[in-house]
Amino acid sequence: MKTLCKKAGVKYFRFHALRHSGASIMDSSNVPIGSIQRILEHENRSTTEIYLHSIGEAERLAIAVFEKVQQNSHTDSHTETH
Repeated sequence: MKTLCKKAGVKYFRFHALRHSGASIMDSSNVPIGSIQRILEHENRSTTEIYLHSIGEAERLAIAVFEKVQQNSHTDSHTETH
């Protein structure tokens, strides 16, 4: 992961944190735990439950901001004239 981050020119982060975030987001969006378990390829449900962290309102707002910026960035790139 360090090599990939370096090649991409981004600050190093651990991939594992993305798994936790993804699992928490899916859980807060009412994705069944069995589906999350299969996506994460966990053999035991108890392992998946470790990944599920409650997301508070501040985190929900932060995710909404991120999604809005991503959406606007994507839209802007298609409306620019060359």
